[in-house]
Amino acid sequence: MNSSNIKYKLNSIDKTQITAAARRALMAADSNYHAWPAQQQENFRATMDKKVRNRVERVLLDSLLDIQCSIDDVDKAWSDAPQSKLNILNWALLLTKGIGKDFIFLNEMLADNKSLLDFTTLYDYNYADYLFQEQANKKEFSDYEGMDYYAYKHPSWVRLLIDGDFYWLYVKYSG
Repeated sequence: MNSSNIKYKLNSIDKTQITAAARRALMAADSNYHAWPAQQQENFRATMDKKVRNRVERVLLDSLLDIQCSIDDVDKAWSDAPQSKLNILNWALLLTKGIGKDFIFLNEMLADNKSLLDFTTLYDYNYADYLFQEQANKKEFSDYEGMDYYAYKHPSWVRLLIDGDFYWLYVKYSG
């Protein structure tokens, strides 16, 4: 597997502000968050439901971009946020959703009640995703004949922090 990466520098806001906004957002999601052990915090970040994610995103919008909205309007406000500010929001969002010391976050859909924590390796995730896609295609298309598994046939976008800097990675199999 290989990856290309893109590193983003911040111009108008610093890491301290992003970190503070993420901490406030996690407290808004659950006031006990910072009292929990690290494993419980990580599990919470990885498995938030939509209602909790909306509370987090609402605080991030307000804290970082001075955009106030109701919980019900978070998706609209997020999609209307200035393109030039999306890396700031994505960086902060990574701190509220990522796992591990690098706050890795896979930009892929997972089945309900599943998170990246359910998989030991990226291969395990990729193979489970292949099985899920095959099942969905067979259900959706009566004449679907199936495909053989090929590791990372469809590359994934990953967000993470490396030495405190925000990166997008494009992960694909090159073997």
